[in-house]
Amino acid sequence: MNFSENLQTLRKSKGISQEQLAERLDVSRQAVSKWETDGGYPEIEKIMQLCDIFGVTMDELLKGKVDKADIREKYDGHYNSFAKGVAVGVFLIIAGVGMSSLLAEVFNEGVLGSLSTAALFAFLAAGIAILAIFGIKNGGFEREHPFIPDIYSPDERRRFNSKVFPYFIAGGLALIFVGVIFTVLFNFAGSNSLMLFFIAAAVGLFVYGGIMHSKFDVRQYNRDRDYEQGIKDTDSPEVVARKKRRGLVGKLCGAIMLTATAIYLLCGFIWGCWDPSWAVFPIGGILCAIVALVIGKDGDN
Repeated sequence: MNFSENLQTLRKSKGISQEQLAERLDVSRQAVSKWETDGGYPEIEKIMQLCDIFGVTMDELLKGKVDKADIREKYDGHYNSFAKGVAVGVFLIIAGVGMSSLLAEVFNEGVLGSLSTAALFAFLAAGIAILAIFGIKNGGFEREHPFIPDIYSPDERRRFNSKVFPYFIAGGLALIFVGVIFTVLFNFAGSNSLMLFFIAAAVGLFVYGGIMHSKFDVRQYNRDRDYEQGIKDTDSPEVVARKKRRGLVGKLCGAIMLTATAIYLLCGFIWGCWDPSWAVFPIGGILCAIVALVIGKDGDN
């Protein structure tokens, strides 16, 4: 990397716009743009200021030694932790339905009968708390790192997509298949609850694999951060349209999952149909996927 590429990477990794950097250096935005397009070099005083702003040495800034390893380590560590946290949270929410159903079958009378409701809310509370914690951490990471340079090689992405990701899908489908087999062939008390545990594990595996898959799509990560920065007067019509599509997808998916949760709770508390009503969650997930594919698809590649 040369100076212009280093400067652009460092600026974007810190979430600083050209205008903001120009203000801090007391130069024009056009000057910063010229430096980033290999149109010239700043004077030595400005170079020293840039080193202070980005925490690099002059040698690193000018001679192409800006190391992406630190950014990659932070990005990898965050995404690996985030994927595990979200997968566990989703697992607990679905497993809570299975545990509640199991306890309702075993203790269906008296004080012990309330254990099923208590278990449901305990699992829901734990799952939601974990999702909230990791959601907050993810938001903080994205605000601190609104731009990630291209840290993965095509071979690394290809290797994960062809040799790792399919096992997450196959493993989840295998878990669902095993759960169905147990329910159909061994119709014992609690078999439906056992199937829900298998489904919870399968969905957790799908979620983990999906997040890890998105980790390698750095370009999409940067596009999403671009959307969250809001529509600007300088945005092209294509960028504006893309940002509006992403906003609409987020709102629709949020409404779908909130509706699914409301239906599940209403069916459970009013009609006592906890067991069959859990199906609204995978249905909601499928609808969100359809919305993302139909509405959120970008016209560019």
